[in-house]
Amino acid sequence: MRWFLRHWYDIGGVLVIPTLLWAMLGNLPTLQLILVLNLAVIFIHQFEEYRFPGGEPWVLNEVFMRKGNPTAPVDRLPTNELSSIWINGMAWVLYFVAALFPDQVWLGLAPILMGFPAQFVVHGIITNRKLKAWYNPGLGAVVLGHLPLAIWYVVAVYQEGLIRWWDWGIGILLLGFFMGFVMQLVGFHILAPRGTEKHYYAAAEYNKWDRVRRLQRAGITPGTLSASE
Repeated sequence: MRWFLRHWYDIGGVLVIPTLLWAMLGNLPTLQLILVLNLAVIFIHQFEEYRFPGGEPWVLNEVFMRKGNPTAPVDRLPTNELSSIWINGMAWVLYFVAALFPDQVWLGLAPILMGFPAQFVVHGIITNRKLKAWYNPGLGAVVLGHLPLAIWYVVAVYQEGLIRWWDWGIGILLLGFFMGFVMQLVGFHILAPRGTEKHYYAAAEYNKWDRVRRLQRAGITPGTLSASE
């Protein structure tokens, strides 16, 4: 369990290979091809956030979602390994199911809109402003992957006459359910508090991407960490 909690994004990095082979060799219709590529990009996005260059745990806990007791260990809340694996693993499910059923445009719109504009707003605007930077882990995959795929998808569904007004409504509601229920309620308010004693981030994982220097450059005092191995 401990190994899986700390290496789920490495598994995603490996899954990029069969996913891209599916896209290249599967003779897929256009919409399914886009959604399969979108699945590959979410694997890359998460790998960028947590493995290379990494740093997403402290970006979330000390920059994007900073709150709570300033003297408490910052590697436990508002996110930790337990909440991270839940939220990102459920994203795998959403993106994969959409790729399996490409004719359901409302289903495809949810992960497409999650990649762009949602992820772009979080990574490209809010986090960069707080961090006083032009880049943060995950932004590369958003700009180079999610953004062009979102444009391609929207153009394709209109060109093929497959989208209806209610597809937009249901797709946005599904995205709202994922962000409100899966992420906020279950991930941050139910699982994250339960993970504070055993599933806080390892120091080596939490300090990636030159944490202390980048926080200080942004005018943020780095918080204290748990006695993590």
